[in-house]
Amino acid sequence: MKELIHANPELLITVVGIGGCGCNTINMLFDNNLSERVNLIAVNTDLAALNTLQVANKILIGETLTNGYGAGSDPNVGLQAAQESEALLTNAIKESDIVIITAGFGGGTGTGASPLVAKIARELSINCLAIVTLPFESEGQRRMDFALQGIEDIKEPIHAYITLSNDLLLEGLGESVGLFSAFNQSNEVLKNLLVSLVQMLTETGYVNVDKNDFSSILSYEGESILGVGKADNEERAFDALEQALNNPLVSIAKIDSAKGIIFQLFCKSEPKLSTYNGLIDHIREKVTNKSVLIVPGVTLDPNLASEIEILIIASGISSLPKEQEIINVYKSEDENYLDDGLAFVDGDCIHSNEQDYTDIPAITRKLMANKAMETKNA
Repeated sequence: MKELIHANPELLITVVGIGGCGCNTINMLFDNNLSERVNLIAVNTDLAALNTLQVANKILIGETLTNGYGAGSDPNVGLQAAQESEALLTNAIKESDIVIITAGFGGGTGTGASPLVAKIARELSINCLAIVTLPFESEGQRRMDFALQGIEDIKEPIHAYITLSNDLLLEGLGESVGLFSAFNQSNEVLKNLLVSLVQMLTETGYVNVDKNDFSSILSYEGESILGVGKADNEERAFDALEQALNNPLVSIAKIDSAKGIIFQLFCKSEPKLSTYNGLIDHIREKVTNKSVLIVPGVTLDPNLASEIEILIIASGISSLPKEQEIINVYKSEDENYLDDGLAFVDGDCIHSNEQDYTDIPAITRKLMANKAMETKNA
């Protein structure tokens, strides 16, 4: 498998798409020729869905359990299917240097099987990052319950995880956006993130970010941010940085409390030293943790579509300064805003200490905050 990566033949990155959403992502990456640079694996309990994919490496899990008919939107079935096929999953990733899991949470296979794949990677001492997409609120409380439980289940085995929210994307695009346009935008954001991440790891830059740098950042385990920004000229480099820091799909998590940050600058031509230093200084100004480890990288790519492209990876994110304000809103407002759409949240948590509150996944905090503000402004 090592020959898959041309620019860095010693590094094997495996992207594992799990479930329907994850497999769609793998197919999209295949269509964008990423199979020439990384190992793409599609994992599903649905044989018919797997047969529609163009990617070569496909794993049907739980064949005896499900007969290839899917997990029936039950995460427990997804987990049992992965357990049945654990040997197949282990063999598929065991030679990898880095594993990236991509899945949609809220259904059966992605939600149930992803934590086990993360566990296998950790047991094999492979750095593992999960990028999971949460369901629309309109898909119902039960799917959100499943999604949030999936995040809880993957927290322990995974090195770092990133939650992408379709509701936040809809909020940014506006309610008049077409259904297919919204999904295409979501796919485009995810594709840009993964392509930039792979390019950083597989291409040697003037200032290089290598596997060990990536491992160091992921060692600050917990919630993470992954963002990409682009600019047509160097004068707008700071706009690109803001885009990267404000990914329209990423949850409420902000870079403020990050313990480790990778700043990767891709450029079509040589940037000014003042631009490079200014961008790093701007990141430092945003971080309250003054002992944060910032790993910079610079890659010159004459074939880059934009003049400037910036990739930000921040890990070890804990509580946010704004969260205390949110807690104060909960304490001072009627709690009836915890309606059916947020019934998966235990209302008692808003009266507990801040540590209890910050144990809630960031996307849940975002939804809770939105409800609180709606009530306050009513």
